[in-house]
Amino acid sequence: MATVDYTIGFTRAEVEEILSVHKAELTKTLASWSDSGSSATKRRIDEIHTVIAACQSALRKLAPASYPPAARVGQSRIAFIDR
Repeated sequence: MATVDYTIGFTRAEVEEILSVHKAELTKTLASWSDSGSSATKRRIDEIHTVIAACQSALRKLAPASYPPAARVGQSRIAFIDR
C-alpha cells in the first residue's frame, strides 16, 4: 500500500479527523472468512497502521509546535587500542 502524503491538500483538522477515525477502526477491525466448514479470523491492522503513520507524519509537518518530532538519541563509542 502506497503511503499518502496528507500534507498536500489536507488541513490540520482534516488530518486529525482521519487519524481519529483510523484509531477507532484499529480497535474493531477484524477480517473473517469461512470455507468448507472451517473459519478463520485475522486482524487486518497493517493498512490502518500505514494511515496512522502517514497522519502522524503530516501532523508533524503541518503543526510542529503541537506535534513535535520524536526525540532522537544517538551514541557512538569508538575504542582505540594502543599497542
